[in-house]
Amino acid sequence: MTTPGWDVTGYYAVQLLPEQAPAESGGRLAEPGIIEPRPLTVGDVLGGAFRAVRYNPLTMFGLTLVVVLVAQLVAVGAGYLIDRQFAPILPQDDLGGVTSMFGWSSLTSTLATMLATIVVEIGLSFAVHEAVFARRTTPSAALRRLGSRAGAAIAFATLTGLAGVVAIGLLVFGAGILAEAVGEDGWLILVVLVPAFLVAAIWISIRLLLAPCAIAIEKAGPIQAIRRSWRLSKGQFWRILGIYLLASILISMAASTVSSVFSFVILLIGMANMEVGLIAATVVSTVISAVLSVPLTAAVVTLLYVDARIRGEGYELQLAEALYG
Repeated sequence: MTTPGWDVTGYYAVQLLPEQAPAESGGRLAEPGIIEPRPLTVGDVLGGAFRAVRYNPLTMFGLTLVVVLVAQLVAVGAGYLIDRQFAPILPQDDLGGVTSMFGWSSLTSTLATMLATIVVEIGLSFAVHEAVFARRTTPSAALRRLGSRAGAAIAFATLTGLAGVVAIGLLVFGAGILAEAVGEDGWLILVVLVPAFLVAAIWISIRLLLAPCAIAIEKAGPIQAIRRSWRLSKGQFWRILGIYLLASILISMAASTVSSVFSFVILLIGMANMEVGLIAATVVSTVISAVLSVPLTAAVVTLLYVDARIRGEGYELQLAEALYG
């Protein structure tokens, strides 16, 4: 038995669309979702991402703001405690009042942002998927889904991170052995190995891009999510890569521009104490950038997940029936 798809002659999903339904049928016409139940174009994905945040702004922006802000405050506190612990034994660089606390705070802020992004994307992906079915997700509902699936998301990120570290270690170790065996021309090995490693890393990253959506929406475990993403992305690598890369560039440019303005203003205000000003500017820039970029990025990835299911599993039938009855 074959799964109904868009290449099948006599495809009947369009019959479920409201303009095709007979006037006397009395069928239910629900509130439109953020996309049409059909394979998505580049414009559908990008437009759908913006519609997703407009459809449910309190959940998309509010949840991101709370999670990232809390993470940043904890990071600054951790940076202060670490600095107090190691300040007596580490040299202090006095550059206009800047000490090691800014360095520790920057490090803890980066780690906290990575963790907060991994966690909050679970709630955001769930909210976007619900918006596809024209269902609004309250912040509390998104927070509950976030809490229940955060462990699996962190486990997935840990597995992929460790795999990356091991791969880099093997690359360096193998390159060292080959370089020693070849001799003076050993550096040429890196010219071949490094680009090959980067290409492999990009390929694997795109094949696993949909795993967080499987964790958030299908409640899959980390290993199951990896297998699920691998199946969904089969034959769609270039499509997913192109759309994700384009969206990432546009979103990062917009977020960086806005956050830079706010961080510059905060830095000017904090000129009296350079260290406090730098820390405040870093926190403000990180929070604003995350609030603007993370919801849109999560929406793009979720819509790519939905599109992959439409193209490979006939998911548009379930979507059309839910929307139009």
